[in-house]
Amino acid sequence: MINIKKFVQIRKELKLSQTKLCSGICTQSTLSKFENNGQVPSFKILKQLCERMNIDISDIMNNSDHKQIAHMLFEADFAFINFNYSKILNLLSQINEKTDLKLQKNKVHYRFLRGQYALKSDRNEMSALFYFNDILTTEDLPKNDIYRLLALNGCSQIYAKQGETEKAEHYYSQVLDNIMNVEIDNLLTTMHALSILCDAGEFYGKRKMYRESDALLRYAYEIGTEKHAIFYMARILLRQGLNDIEQVKRKEIISQHLHDACAFARINRNTITLNQAKKLLKQLDD
Repeated sequence: MINIKKFVQIRKELKLSQTKLCSGICTQSTLSKFENNGQVPSFKILKQLCERMNIDISDIMNNSDHKQIAHMLFEADFAFINFNYSKILNLLSQINEKTDLKLQKNKVHYRFLRGQYALKSDRNEMSALFYFNDILTTEDLPKNDIYRLLALNGCSQIYAKQGETEKAEHYYSQVLDNIMNVEIDNLLTTMHALSILCDAGEFYGKRKMYRESDALLRYAYEIGTEKHAIFYMARILLRQGLNDIEQVKRKEIISQHLHDACAFARINRNTITLNQAKKLLKQLDD
């Protein structure tokens, strides 16, 4: 989805060296890996790089016949990261589902966003389930399609919250079977995959299904490290630390995971996770 060649072209037209563009934002190595190897940096870094070039992230998206719709869906997706629900509603309200959504990928993307908005902003679980199930019944949608997996994740979260564990496990088992077959080739897919892995890892960990939980968390950590995406790292490492404690692993392993969780929590200003990790470290030392 990100047009790296266009990004490089704009940088060169502005006569910005890699060193000058990334100064104070990221290392030159991070920028070089993005431009030369396609390793997309974190959303925060990419946004700052674009702002320094006086462009928007949507300006470096690949062109298509439905570019404007794709831009709006893309922007709405990233608005969820910043909890900017008014922006999300404004963007989605500009899209006519019947006339504007011709491509299947745009249709399922739109329905996922509608479901997420219903779940996170309106707190309307029935409406969210409607949109998520609509995705799950879409014909010919691959089992490893990221929006199908997001819909499964959404359904699982709703049923888990309602105490219907058996139903939640039914949906998460499908996530477990397919999440590692997703092609993670752009920033948006990276963020979505990490959110699914984090949620599923926490779900299985809370139910003492440590083999499943640990596998999901390890894969999430691997993706986050490879793609330089740190947004979910604190939660991933905290849950791994909790799993370690409950499985009575060596103290040094537990301590390392919890200390790393604290470090990432500070970077992301995630005070809730930071306080939880600190509390566990204190108990570990007592």
